[in-house]
Amino acid sequence: MLTTRGGFMLNERKLKILQAIIQDYIETAAPVGSRTLSKRYDLGVSPATIRNEMADLEDLGFIIQPHTSAGRVPSDKGYRLYVDQFMPLKKIEAIEQDCLVLYLLQEIGEIEQLLQYSSRILSQLTNYAAIGLAPQVKESRLEHIQLVPVDSNHMVMIIITDNGIIKKPVIRLNDEISDNNIQIISNFLNDRLHGLSIKNIETKLIKALSKELTHFSNLIEKIIFEIFQSLDEISNIDIFLNGVMNIFNLPEYNDILKAKSFLKLLEEKELLSSLITSFEEGGLSISIGSENIYEEVKDCSLVTATYKIDDTILGWLSVIGPTRMDYSTVVSVMNQVSKFIMELLNNRYR
Repeated sequence: MLTTRGGFMLNERKLKILQAIIQDYIETAAPVGSRTLSKRYDLGVSPATIRNEMADLEDLGFIIQPHTSAGRVPSDKGYRLYVDQFMPLKKIEAIEQDCLVLYLLQEIGEIEQLLQYSSRILSQLTNYAAIGLAPQVKESRLEHIQLVPVDSNHMVMIIITDNGIIKKPVIRLNDEISDNNIQIISNFLNDRLHGLSIKNIETKLIKALSKELTHFSNLIEKIIFEIFQSLDEISNIDIFLNGVMNIFNLPEYNDILKAKSFLKLLEEKELLSSLITSFEEGGLSISIGSENIYEEVKDCSLVTATYKIDDTILGWLSVIGPTRMDYSTVVSVMNQVSKFIMELLNNRYR
């Protein structure tokens, strides 16, 4: 018998059924019915008994029925009980551990670099988006610029920085420009500005670039001003984003509107930063769906590690995905990565 944080008493049978529902839904993304549970899991009771227990679990708020006549899916409350009480941890294979140690040791560098590469490892091992956040100020540098025409009077400039931040300012055109000329300007700017930070984009450089493409000098000055403004907005926080494209492997985001909403969330640097930095205690934290402080993140879960030496926070790593996240795998990988990071940080900063 288990007493939950809400004071509810759950017997072993209910717990086994709830765990089976959660595991099945994490694996299949399909609502789970009593017949499915009876066939796939050795629960030792009849489908009728499973139905009764599921009805009790629904009344207690641990599972919900998304559609009439559909099976049940876990609620945020159900996931919370799962991760707090009976989530199994997975063992990372030895070869993965060896590669992890080698990779982190090779890329140690500064704390920003460590968090950037660690977030890449997390995205690869979990197949979700991963975020690294460093409190130190570091200037963002231009990785790529792409100009995309919207209509005869406007174009969108997609700016991608070295730490994965995306900005998309809209530029108004005084004169119509052909697609070919827009591509010429894109190539020209990428060639001249790749790798530069704000302090490198000086007035002399802007004038020099304008002279090189005299015919488009006014437009180039306008574009570089927008680049400067965008970099200035994001230069105060180091945030590293990896594995964004992983969402397209998740059935939740087959819906293009949900996919766009999630991508828009990942572009909200200030929101992500505020959300992740709210975890100030060292160690691992899990926030599930409605537990998140921002409305934009109510359909997502985050597993966040906060790295501290004494009372000083050196950075955060976070994995973000749908509430149907494979918590067991994510937490196991995060624990392993965090273990190596803390060893490296202790050696460096103590």
